Amino acid sequence: MASIKLYNKPECPFCWKIRLALAELGIHAEIIDSQSEQHIEEWRVLTPRKTVPVLVIEDVVIYESNVILEYLSEVHGHLLPNKPAERILSRHINLYSDGVIGAGLREVIFEKRGKQANEWDLERIKLGTEAFEKALEYLSIQLADKEFFSSCYSLAEVALTARFGLAEAYGVEIPTCYKNLSNWFKRMKARPSYLATVPQIYL
Repeated sequence: MASIKLYNKPECPFCWKIRLALAELGIHAEIIDSQSEQHIEEWRVLTPRKTVPVLVIEDVVIYESNVILEYLSEVHGHLLPNKPAERILSRHINLYSDGVIGAGLREVIFEKRGKQANEWDLERIKLGTEAFEKALEYLSIQLADKEFFSSCYSLAEVALTARFGLAEAYGVEIPTCYKNLSNWFKRMKARPSYLATVPQIYL
């Protein structure tokens, strides 16, 4: 069996979506703390941008989360629908999660992380929360009454599960008007992959 390593930061949403993908595909990887004294130098050599995640399979090194996801889907199947036209929405939502959903949440997380509540910039948190909530309208429309955003569990699911998990951990809730998204997230949290990959500090 091939040796597989994932250089990781537990809270990083880009890493979390790779952990979810690996779990869904039934692939065991050694999860390595990229910031540990033991591994930080070897991690830096692997990625020119000094980012995580980095997936190493024998002598194959893959960095950038979306490149990793595409590789895993190509090699192991799943993660994308069979029909090319159906793959478009899954890819769009993966990118939307990174660029739009992540933008609002980033403001909340960066303001709250490592600070006491009395130190928070409440205006920054309010604006970040509002941006997150506004971005959900598109997702709610795309999901409609489907089980998954595409015809199967896909890139959209791994990306948004990680983002929604972070939102919940930092007190940002899905508004009640988006019941389909709330129900979708409950289903994602009930999957074995969620409990296997969620950062332990969130449990």
